Amino acid sequence: MYVVLGVDAGGTSSRAALFTLDGTPVGRGRAGGANPGTLGMETACANLTAAVRAALAEARSAQVLGVVTGIAGHPEKCAALTERVLGRLLPGAAPSDRTLPGHTAGGLPVRSVGDIVTAFAAGTATPSGAVLISGTGAIAAKITSHVAVATADGYGWLLGDEGSAFWIGRAAARATIRTIEGSGGGGARGSEGGPLGGESGFRGGAGGRLVELVVGRLLPDGPGDDPVSLLAATVHARPPLALAELAPLVSEAAGAGDPLAGSIVAEAASRLAATASHVREPGRPLVLAGSVLTSEGPVREAVRDLLEGAVTAGDAAGAAAWLAARSFLSPQEAEARHARFVRPAG
Repeated sequence: MYVVLGVDAGGTSSRAALFTLDGTPVGRGRAGGANPGTLGMETACANLTAAVRAALAEARSAQVLGVVTGIAGHPEKCAALTERVLGRLLPGAAPSDRTLPGHTAGGLPVRSVGDIVTAFAAGTATPSGAVLISGTGAIAAKITSHVAVATADGYGWLLGDEGSAFWIGRAAARATIRTIEGSGGGGARGSEGGPLGGESGFRGGAGGRLVELVVGRLLPDGPGDDPVSLLAATVHARPPLALAELAPLVSEAAGAGDPLAGSIVAEAASRLAATASHVREPGRPLVLAGSVLTSEGPVREAVRDLLEGAVTAGDAAGAAAWLAARSFLSPQEAEARHARFVRPAG
């Protein structure tokens, strides 16, 4: 059995997928993140190895024809990581030009294209267009012949990533602190019967559903005598990107009609749409990718309303495998089989 291997890896998780050339999945593996820049080469190598090894274990008799990896991080580091891991797991693996399909003389063709390209390919079989990604971070890119030729945002949490899960989570934490402070609850006690009484310390009133959810998540033991100070201390004691964990709470609260959460959703969608406008070209597809935009909820719906015609990405690991398969298929075959590769893994 002949197969192709696709890899999608970011800072949180790594996924590997084996497909036959007709788009039948035959092996999958998952492990921790593999961004060599944020996690270090050794951790990234260990996690990527685990994901690929698990996928290969499900199809031991298969012969791999080609590999494409989409890994978040600096292109040179990602290419080095790809070569290091696959050189061990797939004898004969040899890197080829990261931007061009085709075989490498004397070895298995392996390409590292970056997670932006695989995210785009997860939404369309068309080789050129744009992709808007909102996960922990946020970035948009113009894609030409499956190469990212221009980007917008993607500057990281200190300088950008507007509309990302981190941005949304930080907005939720900031709004919660200011709401409590403005309602005079900064020094109130959370004992039963007090102004901040209840299981989480906040039930409706000036706080609203979002404040209740954020306080409940960050202060599971209760708000104490000074919830503002305690919230600030809790946030600063955690890694900055941990604020991204609050993003789903914003969606939940917005879905329940909380106006504060609704305003955060609207602002996030506006900023994401503005980022996409820098790279989108009329008449070409725009793909929405990343956990914020592929998950059902008010943020995705608001972005779709602002970006008419945008399509949602499917399985990025499958898209990477499809990119590898294109070298062995006619253009018509590749287009016809695209949907089989990128359908969400069940």
